[in-house]
Amino acid sequence: MASIGLDEENTGEGGEQGGKARFPFGSQQFRDHFREHETGRLGGPLYALANLTLLLAIMGGIAWSIGQWHGYFLLLLPLYFLFVNGVEYVLHRFPMHRKMPGAQVVYEHVTIHHNFFADQVFYFEDTRDYYAAILPFYIFIGLTVVICGTAGLVYLVAGLDNALFFALVGYGYYLLYELLHFSYHTPDTSFVKRLPFVRSLARQHILHHQVKLMAHYNFNITFPIFDVIMGTMYKGPTPPNLP
Repeated sequence: MASIGLDEENTGEGGEQGGKARFPFGSQQFRDHFREHETGRLGGPLYALANLTLLLAIMGGIAWSIGQWHGYFLLLLPLYFLFVNGVEYVLHRFPMHRKMPGAQVVYEHVTIHHNFFADQVFYFEDTRDYYAAILPFYIFIGLTVVICGTAGLVYLVAGLDNALFFALVGYGYYLLYELLHFSYHTPDTSFVKRLPFVRSLARQHILHHQVKLMAHYNFNITFPIFDVIMGTMYKGPTPPNLP
């Protein structure tokens, strides 16, 4: 896949969110270019299926490797979930929305995503659009380093089974992220949008895709726990273009 060039002048956000240099930010021209030149050979459905299969295989391997399932795992589950929710918030608020040393590729993917789904166009119109929503492989590698590095620290403190359980929760959260985020960008007529909690979460995420809001509000993708804690959950008037 070719690299998308970034230009901070095409953002409408004072340089916090880059744009394609020769296309206006959030434009149909950008989306057409992306579909024609920046999507992979698998096609959208196979690309989505490959990512789903990979995550499920990893989770299955980790679950099989846990020697003993301890009862206290039920107590650790909400603590681990809260931790990874915080990681999601920090990664999305900072390296994904601000250029930071060593994290340019993360910023680039999120720039593409926000450029593709901005202000007027929120939902998939073509299966090639899946490439603009699903995290690319290089971010999968980076998140794997984060998960395995943290699991390594858990291993030093509490042993192998606890470390594996953390890794399982980490990859499970990653899978939840991908499923929910994908569902947010499906059309309002899709069956998954009939679920009230998905519809509510999707609305919060679509608010984040407003150009004037995206650098400031609604950074949690799954559940807005840290948005509430950090005071970054949007509570202002509904933009007139929001469906």
